[in-house]
Amino acid sequence: MKMTKQDKYRIKILEKKIESGDLEAMTEYAQLYQGKFREEVTPEIAKKIVKCYETCLDAGDLSAALSLGAMYYGGEFIPRDFRKAKKYYEQATESDDDETKIWAWTNLGYCYYYGRDIPVDDEKAFNCYMRAAVQRNANALYKIGDMYRYGRYVKKDEQMALLFYWRALSRVYDNDPVRSDIAKRIGECALYGIGMEKDIYLALKMLTRAEIGTYKKIKERDPFAASLLPKIQRMLNEARAQVESDLGLSDEKI
Repeated sequence: MKMTKQDKYRIKILEKKIESGDLEAMTEYAQLYQGKFREEVTPEIAKKIVKCYETCLDAGDLSAALSLGAMYYGGEFIPRDFRKAKKYYEQATESDDDETKIWAWTNLGYCYYYGRDIPVDDEKAFNCYMRAAVQRNANALYKIGDMYRYGRYVKKDEQMALLFYWRALSRVYDNDPVRSDIAKRIGECALYGIGMEKDIYLALKMLTRAEIGTYKKIKERDPFAASLLPKIQRMLNEARAQVESDLGLSDEKI
């Protein structure tokens, strides 16, 4: 979104407040550029965003540690650094704010689950996810589902995995970015009969949601979404082919 004259004036006011050490202005400035004005971010502004969060963190705001962790994990405006991300997520788990703490445990779970630049540790990943899952965090719930599906740290149990996927789906709104990740997993289970009887129509429904949601995530510059799209589309094409075959449409020209 391009800045209007009013937006530019608002930014200038925030910059003046930042110069005087206003922590709320620092947070608002950073969040505006990460949200509405991400197209306007230059290397100089990116450095200022990081500096704002670092200053807030030094002042004791542990939600800033969560924000810094997310920036380094996703490589948003700055070089990706998973070790720094892990360090900041660990700091954020000490927050008194429940929402910050829940997301910090969830994101720390991702660090241990995927082992990006650190050793994979399934036990620590599971424990991190569980800390957030008991608070019904959808991301943590579906990742626990993954751990049951593949037998990582826990005994492989595809029905339990599917149960956690459904629980996760019940915790998200239609416009929540994580909805596409959950829908992709349920669609895959329905397509191949993982933890359930095959259900091609459910697969088609869920994988269509996953494809649309992934397009939106790519538009929002999610750093991992583009690599997931081809697999979703392959499964979606397979589901469509099976539906058309069931309906006797395979050899017809429409």
